[in-house]
Amino acid sequence: MADASSDPTQNDTDASQSYAGFDVYCHECGYNLRGIETTRCPECGKESPALQNADPRIPWIHRKSIGSVRAFLKTVLFATFSPRKLSEDVYLQIDFRDAQRFRWWTIGVAMFWVVTSTVLFFAAGPYDLYLGHIVNDLYQMVWPCVVANILILLYMILATGVPSLFFDYRDIPVNLRNNAIALSYYCIAPLTWWPLPVVVSILIFREAPIDIRNRWIAIPLTTIAVIAPATPAILWCFQIFRIARRVLRNQTGRKAWLMMGIPILWMLAGVLVLVLIPLAVFYTWVLIDVLS
Repeated sequence: MADASSDPTQNDTDASQSYAGFDVYCHECGYNLRGIETTRCPECGKESPALQNADPRIPWIHRKSIGSVRAFLKTVLFATFSPRKLSEDVYLQIDFRDAQRFRWWTIGVAMFWVVTSTVLFFAAGPYDLYLGHIVNDLYQMVWPCVVANILILLYMILATGVPSLFFDYRDIPVNLRNNAIALSYYCIAPLTWWPLPVVVSILIFREAPIDIRNRWIAIPLTTIAVIAPATPAILWCFQIFRIARRVLRNQTGRKAWLMMGIPILWMLAGVLVLVLIPLAVFYTWVLIDVLS
C-alpha cells in the first residue's frame, strides 16, 4: 500500500483543508481558491504557495540557522524592496511572536539612531555646526534631551501599532486577521535606515543653490529635500496597502479609510506624545515651582 505522504492527490487535499477556514486568493489573478483540492489555480494555472503549505519567505523566521543579525538585515531588505512578496505571505502561517520580536528589533535600531543623533548634537554644540545657536543651546540641556528621546520611543511604539487597528474586523477570519497584523510589523522595516534620507535632506538644504537664477536646479532639489525625510513612512504605508489589497479585496471603503486613517492617527499620536504631553509636564513643573 502506498504511503499517503507520497500520494500527490492526498497532499493537495490536505493542503487545501489546512486553509479551508478562510478565503485564499491566487497571487497572480486573484481567483478565490477556497475549497480547491489542488495546488494550482483553476483560473490561471499558477501554483499557489498557500495551498502547498509553503513557509513564508521572510528571512527573520530562519534567524536560528543564519543568525539574528544577518536575518534582521536580510528581512529589512526583503520588507523594504519586496513589498509584493511580503504581501503574498499573508495567506501562509505567520508567527505573531516572531513579528513582534522583529518590531522591537526595528524600534531598537531606530532609537539607536535617535540617541546617536542626540550625542552628535551634543558634541557639535560648542562649534555651532548644525542648526544655529538656539537649537544647539537646547541640545546642550541634558534633561530635555533625555525626555525627548523617551517621548520619541513612546511615539514609535504607538505608531508601529496603529496599522493593526485597520485589520481588526470581525468579519475577517481570525487567522487572516492575525497574519495581516503580524505582517504590518514587518512593514516598519524602513525605520531602520531613516537617517539616510534625513542626511540627504540636510545636505541639500545646506548646499543647494536657492538663487532664482538657478531655479531649474533649486526647485527639484528642494522638492527632494522636503520629501526625502518622509520616504520611510511613504514606503511603510505602501507596503501596508499591498497587504490590505489582499485582506480587504473588495472592500474599497475600508482600504480608503486605511490609507487616510493611518497618517491621521500617526499625526494625532505625534501631537499627543510630542506636543501635548511635554506641554502638560512643563505646565505642571512651572505650577509646582510657582507654588513652592
